[in-house]
Amino acid sequence: MSRGALAMSGFTRKEVGHSVYWESAPREKTLVLIHGANDHAGSWFTVAAALARMYRVIIPDLAGHGESEPASGPIPISLILERLEAVIDDAAGDAGELTLLGNSLGGWMALLYALRHPGRVSRLILEASGGLDRPLSSPLVARNREEAITILRAVHGPAYQPQDWVIDALLQRATDSPMLRLTEVLEHSVERRLGEIAAPATLLWGADDGVLPLAYAEALQQALPRATLHVIEGAGHIPHMQQPERFLQCLISTS
Repeated sequence: MSRGALAMSGFTRKEVGHSVYWESAPREKTLVLIHGANDHAGSWFTVAAALARMYRVIIPDLAGHGESEPASGPIPISLILERLEAVIDDAAGDAGELTLLGNSLGGWMALLYALRHPGRVSRLILEASGGLDRPLSSPLVARNREEAITILRAVHGPAYQPQDWVIDALLQRATDSPMLRLTEVLEHSVERRLGEIAAPATLLWGADDGVLPLAYAEALQQALPRATLHVIEGAGHIPHMQQPERFLQCLISTS
């Protein structure tokens, strides 16, 4: 349904190599939306149409996520980054500087891309972004319904009341979700290199994020040379889905 919403908003589905991505109509500025672990391009449907009125928007399915291969087996971080580079090269070509907006794992990938291609990134928007060498504040795997509810409330906020099908879906992914297939995590840590990032960074964080709480956001802000932090009330780990209007207001006010 969410991917269908992208099509209804005028986005075109494209493929390069083993990756799928969605693209809006050409604009002067280019924005790349990078989803988090266990997610896919469709997660941006809540804000994609509004952003496409301001930017040429590119939304990849990261390697091992959505419709992008590999469908099974390990997903090395190096492969995710290489496929992201291929999508950007295919879609943006010589479009010049880019704005990268990444959620969670996507923020980490945006940081890695900026370190590898400093001349191409004019701005980073890091939404509940990874990047620091510290553990998550919630478990990764649900072995029973209580643990599933704990994880879901860490993502969506402490007041979240999940429906049974949501809990069941999380339990079904307890052994083979893309997050559990990630490899090369330690090899691609960026914490010691954050000082090298010259592009200005806007940090957007949910006040109720139970996966990467505000203390994590503040530490990331301090590590980046040119970073500002904006907290979105009523949002957890995915503000663009949980508070899309506030997310857009915050994003537009800082652009």
